[in-house]
Amino acid sequence: MIRSDKDILTILRTASVACAIYDSPELHISYASARMLQLWNCDETVLGQRLEDRVQQDDLLATVSKLKQIWFSQKSLLEENISIRIDLEGQSDSYNCSMKYQPLFNTTGEVYGIYQEINIIPDHIPIVQQSDEKNSIEQKLLEDLLTPKYSLEGNIHAVTSLNKYPLPGRESKNLNQKLKVALKKIIESEEHYHFALQSAEMGTWNLNCKSYIVHWDERTRELFGFAKGETVPYSEVLRYIHPDDRNRIDQEVKKSLSYQNKGVYDVQFRTIGAEDQKLRWLHCKGKMYFDQDQQPEWFAGTTLDITQQHAEREQLEAINNLVAKKDQEFRMIVEAAGIGIFSIDLESRKMELNDQCRELFGFDHHREIQEVDFFTQILPQYRDNVRRIFQEVVSKQSPFDCQCEIEDKKTGKIKWLRSVGGGQLSADSNRQIIYGAIFDTTNDKEEERKKLDFISIASHELKTPLTSLIAYIQLLLAREQTLSSEKRLQYLHQSNEQATRMRGLIEGFLNVSQLNEGKLLLHKNTFRICTLIDYIRNIYSLKPIKHLIHYTGATHSRQEIVADRDKIEQVIINFIDNAIKYAPTNSTIIMDVLVDDDYFSVKVSDQGRGISDKHQKQIFNKFYRVNDSTDSYASGFGIGLFICREIIQKHQGEIGVDSTLGEGSTFWFKVPIHCQELSVTTVHKASNRID
Repeated sequence: MIRSDKDILTILRTASVACAIYDSPELHISYASARMLQLWNCDETVLGQRLEDRVQQDDLLATVSKLKQIWFSQKSLLEENISIRIDLEGQSDSYNCSMKYQPLFNTTGEVYGIYQEINIIPDHIPIVQQSDEKNSIEQKLLEDLLTPKYSLEGNIHAVTSLNKYPLPGRESKNLNQKLKVALKKIIESEEHYHFALQSAEMGTWNLNCKSYIVHWDERTRELFGFAKGETVPYSEVLRYIHPDDRNRIDQEVKKSLSYQNKGVYDVQFRTIGAEDQKLRWLHCKGKMYFDQDQQPEWFAGTTLDITQQHAEREQLEAINNLVAKKDQEFRMIVEAAGIGIFSIDLESRKMELNDQCRELFGFDHHREIQEVDFFTQILPQYRDNVRRIFQEVVSKQSPFDCQCEIEDKKTGKIKWLRSVGGGQLSADSNRQIIYGAIFDTTNDKEEERKKLDFISIASHELKTPLTSLIAYIQLLLAREQTLSSEKRLQYLHQSNEQATRMRGLIEGFLNVSQLNEGKLLLHKNTFRICTLIDYIRNIYSLKPIKHLIHYTGATHSRQEIVADRDKIEQVIINFIDNAIKYAPTNSTIIMDVLVDDDYFSVKVSDQGRGISDKHQKQIFNKFYRVNDSTDSYASGFGIGLFICREIIQKHQGEIGVDSTLGEGSTFWFKVPIHCQELSVTTVHKASNRID
């Protein structure tokens, strides 16, 4: 590929001698002087085409074989006094001429072109009015320009030989000086151009828009994976562009052919090496050059290998995508866990909060939040402590973990929140940022309160029977000699009742523990319903109670049921004991039994004060007690009905309460006649869910 400066091209094309340059072994015409085009009877459209395809004159075609021989032999040839027949200006005649063939070498010593010169003897053809001296200067200048007398390293070996071109006097001196300066500039420009390309590892190329032949340098050829050849058809270049990019690049080239688009070309695409099959990313920039009729003539540009940059960009994109994915996963986890995230800029006092944090404080989702808004929602008794903690975070660069109560701005509800976090300097400045996560611990605090209440109630409930039991034992010991048999028996009976009561309380604790651990098992057997009802009737007939119990329904049913008899008995007794505990003295308690082919049901109704709808929804929860000052006489831990619910659910049954304030309550359950026991895990999960 010829990369000569425009000055060289101008000299070549306007030289009075007929000369041409071919840039491939196939003799593609790279440049031709006007005189050579006249001999060929052609115009500049032949540029880029093969010599043998366009020149029709036989004597001129005979030079083709010699030109090819020169390319491969790499030796110059001069033929003088050669007679050839040429059609010139419509007349065919024989002319004597000299022919010169000279290979052109690049800096590595390889042939990159052939210079051909045909010199017609002046006596046989009219010559443009020019002095013999000027012809001689042009001839010798062309020889100098086409002889490699300088290298790309910048060492000029011969520039001063222009002094040998004879012109008389002052005119000769001025012309020689100008030619020296022009040639020096050409050489320096060529050196700088090649040095810049080599430093940037860029290649160059050009496309003949008439022949569609691509001329490229060694670097561009390497990037397309071709082993050799300085020219290649455009279709062949297109063939080795990646299939996914091929059509787009072809369209970009065609778009550049339009004068309206100003011929600008800037694309990135993939290639698959013609011989090495290596995938590369290339960045090509170029410009289309148009003739005076605005028709595309030459398309030239540069090629840069961006494979590594593209791989790094893909890697960076992959990292960014991974970071974005992890960030999204983190946000999803945070949202699923109900965790609020916040940060405070201590310089601007602005806060950044996620949606969950805004929800916890009752802030509007679109309003800008300042630090003062944050502290306003914290209850007054905690504000100074939180401010002190934030100051320590800044001064000591230490993490924090604190709890406080806040008021929901929307609902006015009081919440317990826990916050953990720390402080750091912002990445883009020296501003101090406090960041943290916030958890709603209201339920945990409520559970903690219930446990404390339970301990208090348990201590009270256990203390009462224990005190009575100790008192009876002390009486028996102190009056052992004086007590009558009747009194002794009474004290022993009362001691036994208190001990039995304590055992019942302790068994309740154990049942709750077993339920929490999923260890409450059913021991099923087959029994008749009537035997269970008779046993319960007998228990309460022996107890000194002050209520009237009526047994109605299928109390004498001989229907057999598969269930844990002791656990079903425990549920019925709990219902009746609660009715006795909360119903007025001397009132009636009704136990109604229903049996059909599928279910065994029991209802226990009292004439007490009833239970509100609010308490009905929670009365079967663990440790739940109705907060009613009028029930101060009624004792209990709030675990009896919770255990009943778990027992019935484990029998795959249903349990509930129907009550109206002032009219009494009806507790009921029903279980299948034949049921399969639920797994321990299922029951334990159900227990955790309901709690």
